[in-house]
Amino acid sequence: MSSPLTPRRLVDLPPELRFQIYDAVVALPLDWQVPRRRPPAQATSARATDRMPIPWLNLILLCKLISNELQHHLQASTNTTYKLEVNNLKLELSQGITDKVTWRQVPCSPSQVRTMQAELVLDWMTQFWNDGGPLSILSALYQALNCFIHYGPLLSRESPLGKHIHLDTLIVQIRAVAPKPDERLAKMQKRLCRLLQRYISVVVERGVLSGAVDKIVCRSADDDGDVIKWDVRRKPIGDMTEWNRYRFNWGVPGSSSLEASGGLLPSQSDAPGEH
Repeated sequence: MSSPLTPRRLVDLPPELRFQIYDAVVALPLDWQVPRRRPPAQATSARATDRMPIPWLNLILLCKLISNELQHHLQASTNTTYKLEVNNLKLELSQGITDKVTWRQVPCSPSQVRTMQAELVLDWMTQFWNDGGPLSILSALYQALNCFIHYGPLLSRESPLGKHIHLDTLIVQIRAVAPKPDERLAKMQKRLCRLLQRYISVVVERGVLSGAVDKIVCRSADDDGDVIKWDVRRKPIGDMTEWNRYRFNWGVPGSSSLEASGGLLPSQSDAPGEH
């Protein structure tokens, strides 16, 4: 039986082999669900168990030489895409959408991430709004992105990141699931994709994502034909009163960073979900 790869044995390998090992470890998939948010009294005791089991972090802990070498290697790496899955098949949002986020790949630190690919696994009968306005799933998805930008992949921390995450590209992929085989599934998946694309257009036009995301791509999981892309440009935010009423406030969660930014009150047709 071969002996384990200790720090000494890893350091003895030629650099090019070590770099191949680093790349292989960084590319390992994850299957880690973001823990349910806890009351403040439980947050401290739970903090240690809420650490993400990222394989390449274990390499950084081996020794100082490997730590320095791996960190420099990561900084030069082009593998800067985070992948996650949001599973809302049970149509339950009482605990918030962040409890349904599972990370599939985290190949770099939050300061280095450039692309995030989010696959939304939705019940094929999912609705985004009713006569009372946008349903909570829209604001929940929006706030999950908000939490990631300001808190990183854990989606909640005692304090926000020193510098919020800036994504070059956000890829949103829709996958609809039916309880049993049904020939209408592909049609319903395209419908969900088109509806979500409509709301993304409203958010992009509002300007709140400026400085956080440069480009957004929304597509159906099985059909490259339903792809829409947006370039996020800087523009005046305006009064966020109407948006905040539907929990579409943006900024560090719990703050009012955009609530009093001035400008015109968005009309009823300007509010998310009122289309």
